[in-house]
Amino acid sequence: MRKEQRKKQLRRKLAIVCTCSLAGFAAIFGGISLKREYDQRQEEKLRIEREEAQKKQEEEERKAEEKRKLEERLNVKIDMNIYSKAAIVKDLKNQKVLASKSPEERIYPASMTKIMTALVAIEEFEDLDKSIVIPVDEVLALYERGASMAGFKPGESVSVRDLLYGLMLPSGADCCMALACEIAGDEAGFVQKMNAKAKELGMTNTNFVNASGLHDENHYSTVQDILVLLEYALKNETFYQVFTTRSYTTAPTQEYPEGITFESTMYEKKDSLEVTDGEILGGKTGFTSAAGLCLASLAEVEGQEYILVTAGAEGNHDTEPFHILDAENIYSQIGAAIVGE
Repeated sequence: MRKEQRKKQLRRKLAIVCTCSLAGFAAIFGGISLKREYDQRQEEKLRIEREEAQKKQEEEERKAEEKRKLEERLNVKIDMNIYSKAAIVKDLKNQKVLASKSPEERIYPASMTKIMTALVAIEEFEDLDKSIVIPVDEVLALYERGASMAGFKPGESVSVRDLLYGLMLPSGADCCMALACEIAGDEAGFVQKMNAKAKELGMTNTNFVNASGLHDENHYSTVQDILVLLEYALKNETFYQVFTTRSYTTAPTQEYPEGITFESTMYEKKDSLEVTDGEILGGKTGFTSAAGLCLASLAEVEGQEYILVTAGAEGNHDTEPFHILDAENIYSQIGAAIVGE
């Protein structure tokens, strides 16, 4: 009996010992597992910190490179020894005038006037497909004065859209007159709207007398004011599209069943315009004997847009296009400076 009791006690002790041993082993192995998990978490934490530090460094390097490029763009040295008597060029993204030459000297804007004519018309008409009759007497008077024409026949109906392209690309005074008479009843009333818009935009050295830019002593501006006008106008989607179009064919009319194809006057003397690391997107030329050769243009250089307005270059429609050459020259200087040539 006692012997049996001793065996039971021994078995209990062995069970207790085994239980304690297993618990000890479990604690040991559990501790190892927790340490491993802790180490893994620490490694993950260090990896994340290293990645964040690398991203931060890359972001700092990117910002430093952007700052360097920005400084290069803003500190471009432009040689303004050009054909034009007055000029101004502006970096649109960074809102900085990069160079100018007699920017506030009074000029005759010639057909650069049509930028304002187009802008006022676009803001007046909600429906660009509305048809307008080309006024007869007023357009015939323009013919007599030797104004440039898009070619629409007096008395035929043309859409506002086609008139805008006819006004901007071939510089049609007939289109200006049609829009002016439709909007204000006559050209004089339309000119009042042009001058009111000029005042609204802060064009303090500008006065318009007509809608097409025909010479008049009291029809004047500055390249600074034309830049203000063009920068504002380009924010209008319709104007931007018309301004940057090289070629356009109108809808059929009674006189022209196949429509009329217009091409920008910038390409009258040159099939292509060359700019270092960029391109001239669009422009409005101008010329009278008093104004000389003029150009208000938009270019993209190294993915960024610039406006250049020039006026007063000697020459005419039969000479070299000195206003175009000035634009190629100045935009190319910007491109060469940015790419480090």
